[in-house]
Amino acid sequence: MPIVDCHTHLNRYTPDQPATLAERCALLRAQMDANGIERALVLSSYAVNDDRPGAGEILDHLDGDPRIGVVAGVRHADLDHRQLDELRTLLVARRIRGLKLYPGYEACHVNDPCFRPVYELAAEHGVPVMIHTGDTFSPRGKVRYTNPLEVDDLAVDFREVTFVICHLGNPWFTDAMEVIYKNENVLGDVSGLTLGEFEPRFERFMLARLNDVIAYVNDPGKLMFGTDWPISDVASYLRFVRRLELTKEETEGILWRNASRIFGLGMERGDGAE
Repeated sequence: MPIVDCHTHLNRYTPDQPATLAERCALLRAQMDANGIERALVLSSYAVNDDRPGAGEILDHLDGDPRIGVVAGVRHADLDHRQLDELRTLLVARRIRGLKLYPGYEACHVNDPCFRPVYELAAEHGVPVMIHTGDTFSPRGKVRYTNPLEVDDLAVDFREVTFVICHLGNPWFTDAMEVIYKNENVLGDVSGLTLGEFEPRFERFMLARLNDVIAYVNDPGKLMFGTDWPISDVASYLRFVRRLELTKEETEGILWRNASRIFGLGMERGDGAE
């Protein structure tokens, strides 16, 4: 069965990680090969600096690699015509497969009126909007902005846009699963639930939470596999997902089919074409 990792990064989070983007691209490809990942989506950051490349720089380094798609990060702090024009250019050229918002890392609510042009862009070009929810990797993040209930406002007001609740709102799983269940245009990804490998006791805790989400949502088309690599270990994550209480249809949905549909990967046709 093919696997799509819908949530990876090429940021340098710690000094022990490779210093150059080229090295990190090579490491991502090696992780994909080692773990049987057929396709991956790389999410660029809201902040662009030496350790956090923007979508354009990532695209240049990937050099059209058909196995890796790019989702462009949106920065609330300077969301002006220039940034919107840059996103529009990438979307018109079909170089990116989605947009990503980072509430919590930035002190903003996703229903802030300034984001309306972002959602309108997503609707116009038929791409999903991924939204960080729940706990933040950085202790400086402000989690009051990250409750997945806020995505419900967007799902109701922008019915033509598909929204992805990243990390299933951890630890607000109940809120996340209600928003996913209620709204046809909302999915969740299971990424970033742990740092590194799953510790046994924490894995048992998370398996129980995710099995509750699966049972409540009760729809094989609503969840996607993602790791948050390099924050989370890919092999450990695959073992974790394979221990969930999934039907065959749900397994196919979470591992590849839903991401292929939402991000336009064309895997159903077996050719990766648009």
